[in-house]
Amino acid sequence: MAHLKKNTRGAVPGLAVHFERKTDHHTNKEIDVSKTYLNQELLADGSDIVSRFNARLNDVYCMKRDDVKALATWIVTLPEELTEAPYEQQSAFFEATTNFLNDRYGQENVVAAVVHYDETTPHLHYAFVPVVFDDKKARYKVSAKEVLTRHDLQTFHEDLDQHLKKVLPFYEKGILNHKTLPFENVAEIKKYNDQFNALKKELAAVEENIRAKQAVLKITDQALTEVDLAEKQIDDFKQDLSKNIFGKTVLKPDDLDRFKSVLATMKKATLQSNHETQELKQTLRQVKARLAAVQEDYQKLKAAHQTLQADQREKQKMDYVMRDMLKNDYGVDKLSHTDVEARYVLYKLDHEELTKNKKVAQSWLKTLMTARADPDTKIAPTRLDWGIEQVKALINRIIELTRDLFKGPSL
Repeated sequence: MAHLKKNTRGAVPGLAVHFERKTDHHTNKEIDVSKTYLNQELLADGSDIVSRFNARLNDVYCMKRDDVKALATWIVTLPEELTEAPYEQQSAFFEATTNFLNDRYGQENVVAAVVHYDETTPHLHYAFVPVVFDDKKARYKVSAKEVLTRHDLQTFHEDLDQHLKKVLPFYEKGILNHKTLPFENVAEIKKYNDQFNALKKELAAVEENIRAKQAVLKITDQALTEVDLAEKQIDDFKQDLSKNIFGKTVLKPDDLDRFKSVLATMKKATLQSNHETQELKQTLRQVKARLAAVQEDYQKLKAAHQTLQADQREKQKMDYVMRDMLKNDYGVDKLSHTDVEARYVLYKLDHEELTKNKKVAQSWLKTLMTARADPDTKIAPTRLDWGIEQVKALINRIIELTRDLFKGPSL
């Protein structure tokens, strides 16, 4: 439903042309100019995107390099459940989404919030300069890496979903539906789909060529029959000429031989055409075999895709159950990232899923000690102390094992 892209400064003018519909000659053929009047500019302050972008860059530090990602853009598509909703509800959805994005990335950093209704599916283009405060140099700077972290992207859809459900009474199903799968699976299916469609096109082209060759061959076969008949007639005619009662011939035998040579050339061309047709048929069989293999792989991947969907639905259901239990039975609305990481380590220790890597073990120790120092942690201090001691002992065992390996057998 939402897609993020990071852009350099050089891309901003082109984005502005698309967002603000500054041209009537669109490369995107899906744009219906008769509906462009429906588009919304949610930052109607009289300025344009390029001006707002340059003004924000003047206020913050940004490295003078062409490859710096100075502008981030979210494209948020209207959910399927609202495609038939009134214009007012669709507009309210995009305004609520814009408010969420403003709160998340800072309204002072926004350079565009445009809703396009003149394409196949209504969607919001939201553009902003990714700005953070540099503690070391005590100034604000542009850093897409620090703003759009892995954690931010992992929590984005769920946070947006919860916000929209809270502020929009008509918004029920949410964006986190069961159609969503991890990106790798969808990309894998798309790859096989693309191969499948490419082979189908190749097959259609080969079949068309075969049909054309067969049509030529049919005509040529008919001509070949006529050639054979003509040869026989010539031989008969030649014999008749030799029997002429006047002892003379109207045509010379050499002329007839040359004529037979022409006919033989025609016959050779027909045989060559037949050979080419057989080669095309062989190619067609090979393409069909490849297509069958891809179809088989596609069906297997599709089945795996469906299995993943079912598994995800069960995991999502369990996630909702755990959230409900935490909130209503234990009064916990949410868990901090620190608690989540610490509980993961404690689970590993409880089930003796121990690492043999010293760096991993040290990261576990750091995670538990961070949670222990957090006054807002929901984990019992005694449980954290136990985990810390367990990990310290694990690190010592790893060190001893490593030392023994390098020491080697005693003499």
